[in-house]
Amino acid sequence: MSESDSLKKHTVAPQVSPVQGGAFEIAYTPDFETGNRIVLKFTWPIVFFALAYVYIALIEPFSLVGCIGGGLALILIASYLVLLTILFKKYFVLRQWGITLPVTYLAAASGCLRWSWTDLNQVVFSRSSEGFRSADQLVLRFQHSGSSAPVNIHIRLRDIDQLDLKKFVYAIVTNAPHAVFEPPLDQVGIELPTVSGIKHLNFHSFTTMWDEEFSTRYSPTLFVPMSPGDELRNGAIKISELVACGGSAAIYAAKNSSGEPIIVKEAVIPKNSPDELKAKAIELFNREALLLSKLDHPHIAKVFDHFVENEHHYEVLEYIDGLDLRRFVKERGPQPEDFVLNWAEQICEILDYLHSQQPPVIHRDLTPDNLVLRVDGQLVLIDFGAANAFVGTATGTMVGKQSYMPPEQLRGKSVPQSDIYSLGGTCYFLLTGKDPTPLEASQISENSGLPMNLNPLLARCTAAEVEARYANSRELLQDIRRLRQQRVVAAAAET
Repeated sequence: MSESDSLKKHTVAPQVSPVQGGAFEIAYTPDFETGNRIVLKFTWPIVFFALAYVYIALIEPFSLVGCIGGGLALILIASYLVLLTILFKKYFVLRQWGITLPVTYLAAASGCLRWSWTDLNQVVFSRSSEGFRSADQLVLRFQHSGSSAPVNIHIRLRDIDQLDLKKFVYAIVTNAPHAVFEPPLDQVGIELPTVSGIKHLNFHSFTTMWDEEFSTRYSPTLFVPMSPGDELRNGAIKISELVACGGSAAIYAAKNSSGEPIIVKEAVIPKNSPDELKAKAIELFNREALLLSKLDHPHIAKVFDHFVENEHHYEVLEYIDGLDLRRFVKERGPQPEDFVLNWAEQICEILDYLHSQQPPVIHRDLTPDNLVLRVDGQLVLIDFGAANAFVGTATGTMVGKQSYMPPEQLRGKSVPQSDIYSLGGTCYFLLTGKDPTPLEASQISENSGLPMNLNPLLARCTAAEVEARYANSRELLQDIRRLRQQRVVAAAAET
């Protein structure tokens, strides 16, 4: 999917309407086609005369012929109303077992409007004609077991609201993980709605984690994110807008009871995940969320609250207005060494604070995505590894960005020096604009044309063995400050 830099503002977020039986309706609003106009144009006069006939039959003396004619006229009127409903009210209905198509697809679907998720084999973004430069339609390819001929359902992208389209796609990803997307989803630019100013929230930093680890492994029940105006905590939290959405997780912009902006993260554990892992994950999540809520540092986004409501897990976070370092580098290119050393010092001060807690708080997911540069030039750490550890425990897997993960973390044995490794990888990215190679010491190559003065620092931070790295964040902080001072002295000498 597109990264946070492709997120754009939605002025009005559409609703996904719940219907009876745990299902959800996705509105489908195609243009009123010429054929429909012709049908209505030539049928309404007949219906008008049918109404007139019924009226006359009611005021005239009783007769058998009149009653039969009136009955036929009423049937005609009812049929016309049904026709209007079919033409004007069109919904895709999503349920846990499958999808129900609008009646207008009756012919295209070979008379079958109800399809199981297991029958959905392929999802294709394609062009309906050569006149379009990019994909303008979504094709759902169904095939019943034992049937040789697939059924193709063509849906014009413009006929489904963008946010509804995302929910539609994620329902497919969640409930039909076997379905093949062409092209792959990471090559399809389905833009995410966002709130002005929330540029740092990266879809991959949270929601993809849940999508990959839970949705495809444990096939959860249908997950549909909340809509603007929905409330949590008995009205203390009001959802403003969906920022990002994954198969079993979502991030929202919201407001608290005082009207102040906040960020809300929502995650769902599938009911059919192993009970012992689920219980352990919830215990770990609650313990770490409680610990993080006690942190108080000007460069760490505060965790205000964590709670469970309707079996969904929520974290309430401080709203930080800024730009994450990944997007900053993507827009402006590799950064000068002086800038990187300044940021490295700020990051190291954050780590020193975290690692000095009792017990030490290990971040586990220190990457450019989770560091936001405010307009005053100060960095803020916005996300923690608590959710990662939560998912990793519940699924029995390791979650995180492997380019920034040291070997011991991949083995499930994180230590404070693991964050130092991630800091070194982050500095490498800031200097080069490229993610570091996983499980290799980060070094700027001679043929890159970039300064290599920080290679010794990078090598020591990203050493494979814990013992070969800096002993702690304070030792690294002293080294960074020494390097900065040396550069100041050297610059003064040159002038």
